Amino acid sequence: MITNTPPTISGSQVDQRTAAMEPACRKDKPKLNSTPTRGDRARHKSAQQEHKQRQRAEIYALNKVMTELEQQQFEAFCKQMQAQGE
Repeated sequence: MITNTPPTISGSQVDQRTAAMEPACRKDKPKLNSTPTRGDRARHKSAQQEHKQRQRAEIYALNKVMTELEQQQFEAFCKQMQAQGE
């Protein structure tokens, strides 16, 4: 007697078959673009360089102002010391 019963499939066989089918399903999904492109990296690098240049210019300007202030205070101190000595 021959019966036409479908073959039984264990749970692990189902997992293997579905795992084999997953890459095909993933192709349909759009990729999330989380990695920066060349253009993005170039813009980011350029922005960093501009920020660095701006910071450097600010530091030089502040240094100049502080040097001038120090010079003025030194000259005032010298005048005060001369006035006390006389």
